[in-house]
Amino acid sequence: MKKIIIALSTLTGLLFANDAATLKQEIVKVEEPAKKAEYMPEFEKVTIAGAEIYVLGDDMDEAIEEGQLDQYWFTELINSGNPLPENITIVDLRTEERYNAEHIKGAINITFDDETEKMDLSKLPKDGLIVFQCRKGMKSINARTTLDDDLAERVFIFDAVYKCDDKYKNCILTANEAL
Repeated sequence: MKKIIIALSTLTGLLFANDAATLKQEIVKVEEPAKKAEYMPEFEKVTIAGAEIYVLGDDMDEAIEEGQLDQYWFTELINSGNPLPENITIVDLRTEERYNAEHIKGAINITFDDETEKMDLSKLPKDGLIVFQCRKGMKSINARTTLDDDLAERVFIFDAVYKCDDKYKNCILTANEAL
């Protein structure tokens, strides 16, 4: 609001000064949109299971061990429409019904049952990085804790909410706060 008042005051002063060239220059300055600062991950890219990713946490080694994908970076990547890095598979852990109603384009569905703490592990990719996604993060964390250590090393958690159109295109994601 303060910028608008200052801009209006400047324009009013210029109008009374009757200086058209200066007025045009000031209008251009006022109309320039503010540039959004690009998100910069805290740590450098790491390669895990053949995929280059960013992790998020207080300590890089701990973030890798706990499977903490940088959800801000991953959200921007998906929202940009650019393809996912090679060797990454998003696994939607929700029920088939919820998956069919809406999911991130390209994600596969492997339901994790919270009560039995089981999922069909045979459907998981045999190689590459796996990104668990469930909308709130807790199901993903619980699912990861049930895996053996060798498999868990290549499973990371993605915590974001999203809304997609009817054809699962143009999903707009919003990263949740870090878990």
